[in-house]
Amino acid sequence: MDKKLFLILFLLISTSAILHAEGNGGFAGAFLRIGLGARALAMGNAQVANPENGYGGYYNAAGLPYLPKKTFSISYSSMSLDRRFNYVGLATPLPPFGGVSAGWIYSGVTNIRAYDSRGEDVGGLDHGLHAIYLSFGFKILAMLQQSGQFKGLPSDLISIGISMKYLREGLDDNEEFKYSGKGFGADLGILIKPHKEFAFGYQLKDLNAKLESNTNDIFERGSTLENKFPITQKLGIFYHTPLDWACVAYDFEWSDAGEEKHHFGAELVSKIASGRLGYDNDHFTFGGGLEFRMIKRVYMMLDYAFLDDVEDEGVSHVFSWQFLF
Repeated sequence: MDKKLFLILFLLISTSAILHAEGNGGFAGAFLRIGLGARALAMGNAQVANPENGYGGYYNAAGLPYLPKKTFSISYSSMSLDRRFNYVGLATPLPPFGGVSAGWIYSGVTNIRAYDSRGEDVGGLDHGLHAIYLSFGFKILAMLQQSGQFKGLPSDLISIGISMKYLREGLDDNEEFKYSGKGFGADLGILIKPHKEFAFGYQLKDLNAKLESNTNDIFERGSTLENKFPITQKLGIFYHTPLDWACVAYDFEWSDAGEEKHHFGAELVSKIASGRLGYDNDHFTFGGGLEFRMIKRVYMMLDYAFLDDVEDEGVSHVFSWQFLF
């Protein structure tokens, strides 16, 4: 097996994330900048000020204390080019002032055909990226008020959160070639709610995040590689309009790689259904959702998002399920 050919294929596969993550997609960690959950994606990824759901640990862990119930979340993406992007997680409030969540993001491509220098098929490759999240959020004033301080202020005015994540990447032919990288990272978030109709959010994403690997066991002249993720910041606002059935959101995003993005989203809701529109930097998104009771105290939220192509790679369909209990 020609290991140099595998290296070329690996580089091509790694950079294919550009097709869905845009801008910063050319840097390591692009799969963590795609967005998560059909509701958020349908609203153009404008979620840093409205993270009070099962995907809050990804967008802004400061929203976890406001979770209405325990929430089990699943997200599945039907993507072109045999790509995969899925999520499973569990989040729960911790009254009177906390919240916690854990989740796993998987992104990758399986059974990629590999060919040698003569053009002969030499087998398949599996490429996978994983991020395991553990997130915490706390209402700062609610905590301080337990000791008698700041009694005159609303207990849910300010909250902070942190997400810690374990990162892993692998490229494997299930025989002799096996590349792997691993690392850790963190996200920090703040949520401010000065009024029941307004919220402001901030997130510092991928702090010290990187994938480290050693290729000495793969190549004759291997080396230690360190692929750092660009640090991203988001500042956003969420507004529940005077119309009870309408809300809007906006996020501004920038990174130390020089990328700037704008995210807009709107949601129209009724008792059981919702419709959503968004603008994610340079393309439009839309989707909808249903909410209904499954059994007794268990509720289900089913959401869908349609994402147009970015670089002519084809459209994507995202389905999410949240079970509240």
